[in-house]
Amino acid sequence: MKYLLDTHTFIWFTMDPAKLSKKVCKIIEDGDNEIFISPISFWEIAIKHQLGKLDLGKMNILHLPNIATEYDFSILPLDTYDYVSVHNLPFKENHQDPFDRMLIHTAIRKNLILLSGDKMFRQYEQDGLQLLW
Repeated sequence: MKYLLDTHTFIWFTMDPAKLSKKVCKIIEDGDNEIFISPISFWEIAIKHQLGKLDLGKMNILHLPNIATEYDFSILPLDTYDYVSVHNLPFKENHQDPFDRMLIHTAIRKNLILLSGDKMFRQYEQDGLQLLW
């Protein structure tokens, strides 16, 4: 199976895996699964870290892509069509976060199951999102 990590899922897996559901931990650790991370997540982490909204402890933010590949996560290639076609994802009145919307849209477009504990994401299942926690 092919999965896309939500940003918090990636952070928790690398820094505090106890915050993940047991199901998600098993999926990530199963070598038969393909685990992807989007460059959008690295951008989100960098911005939130810069704004003081995300403490990475002693982790060097510049090492995040290397950490992802050490865990055998594949970094999705940048696909400009993903960015320009995000307008196809309906806006939800109570959820307009651009990072989340891009991850949701990418998961739908690439037929990836999004591993996220964000309850707000459930409303996108009617739009084709496959979500697991």
